[in-house]
Amino acid sequence: MVKDKDPKDEAVGSGKGTNSPYYLGSNDNPCNIIMQVKLCGPNYEEWARAVKTSLQARRKFSFIDETIKQPTKATELEDWWTVQSILVSWIMNSIKPSLRTTISYVEEDNAL
Repeated sequence: MVKDKDPKDEAVGSGKGTNSPYYLGSNDNPCNIIMQVKLCGPNYEEWARAVKTSLQARRKFSFIDETIKQPTKATELEDWWTVQSILVSWIMNSIKPSLRTTISYVEEDNAL
């Protein structure tokens, strides 16, 4: 019987496989623009679809829908926060600057 791997078993930056939702490649940095649609208010539906599609393509949407929850083990927490920080940066980069000021102190992606 083959046991399913827990994605938390593969840590950020420790040579984990690219299929892990915790995987961050060398091009995954906080300055990335992950899509062309910018949230400006009335285009929320279009923006939300674009965010979901983009994050699903990067295997990161499971952090947004909380399929992957914040770990309780201290050894796993740093990797989780690393991915959270990247996701918050990507999402913030997809919002018009005039709207960003209302959400500038958000630390977790699912709060956006």
